[in-house]
Amino acid sequence: MREIQVAEHKTLKLTNVLARKVDGSELGNLPVVLTQMQNFIRSHNAMPVGPIIQCVKMRTGPNPTADIYFMQQVNQLITRLDPGYEMDAVLRVRNCLYAHYVGPMDHSSLASQKLDIYAFENEIERTGDVYSIYVNQDEDEGVLDVFMETK
Repeated sequence: MREIQVAEHKTLKLTNVLARKVDGSELGNLPVVLTQMQNFIRSHNAMPVGPIIQCVKMRTGPNPTADIYFMQQVNQLITRLDPGYEMDAVLRVRNCLYAHYVGPMDHSSLASQKLDIYAFENEIERTGDVYSIYVNQDEDEGVLDVFMETK
């Protein structure tokens, strides 16, 4: 039996995080965007640390929108940033719902869906911000950690 493990009150802590906002027109070219990000890191004599992180920030209102960011931890703080990049020395997101997914990557969205259902069943309010960490993946299988910020 497959299982997606869920926990409450988790904290996501990342250090030296480089973030790049991705607009809708770039979503079809994610490999190019990620390569550009890696090249930017190396051009500043830094090295990537750990896996890629995807952050989706939901904006509410009459026309809800989603801002999508790709993030990468690096081994040192980059102070000279090109337009489109942001840098945080420490990114700490407290009080998250957490899901650990292992399985086919084409079903990895089930981790976020399970957290949505868990929040609904337990009457937990969410901020709309979701951090997906692609821990490991190959052609078919992968490991994904999802942190969903709560209010």
